[in-house]
Amino acid sequence: MQTLSQPQAIQAVFFDVGYTMLAPHPSVEDVVMTVCAERGTPVDRSCLERRMPHAEATLRGMVRNNPWTWSEDSAIEMVWRAYFTDLLRHCLSKLSGKELAACAEAVRVVFEQASSYALFPDVLPVLDILYKRGVTLGIISDWGISLGLILRHHDLIQYFNFAVISAAVRLSKPDPELFQTALRRADAIADYTLHIGDSYPLDVLGARAAGIPPILLDRAGIYDPQQLDCITIQSLYGLLDLLQIGDIPAH
Repeated sequence: MQTLSQPQAIQAVFFDVGYTMLAPHPSVEDVVMTVCAERGTPVDRSCLERRMPHAEATLRGMVRNNPWTWSEDSAIEMVWRAYFTDLLRHCLSKLSGKELAACAEAVRVVFEQASSYALFPDVLPVLDILYKRGVTLGIISDWGISLGLILRHHDLIQYFNFAVISAAVRLSKPDPELFQTALRRADAIADYTLHIGDSYPLDVLGARAAGIPPILLDRAGIYDPQQLDCITIQSLYGLLDLLQIGDIPAH
């Protein structure tokens, strides 16, 4: 069993947002299908599912070519516009280039809205326990400035002392300065802080570079913990186990 060496010493916990606390709802495909249908250009789910891996690869390639993508709102808009254009191009092949671009932009705009996301069921119970125990809670997220309204809509603001949003501070993961910014805002010491996120290269390596012990959240169980050099959990309740907090709600 993976453990923390001094769980009682932890004074601050930082959280990623996307796929750590929030996920597209009901799914990326469902949101895209709804937007396209409302525009009179229905799209087939099976086509979207087939195209998703290619669109994801396009997104990764764009970010790899421009590591600072998530540190500027206009760049974030551009990369998501390209992602949805790539996703829809073959599924709406009869549309003109202008019509396709308009549809992709409409989808992008909808994904800036809080209603396009839902909380994982473990989020509020875990945050409530940590908050009541006086743990300093912070957010570190690669997201556009729209994240603030999304957090407020989902009643997350009440639990967090601050949010370090990449587009607002002009830094992005895994830049250790992003994590150092969070430490300064929390007035916390790295050794007594944890960062939790779902990405090994962005969350684990970024936090570690700033001296913060990382925890990888692997909700889908895709990693082999024996092959990783960090603590892994499959739900946020695992964080309470690591901190040796006994009053874990039934789940």
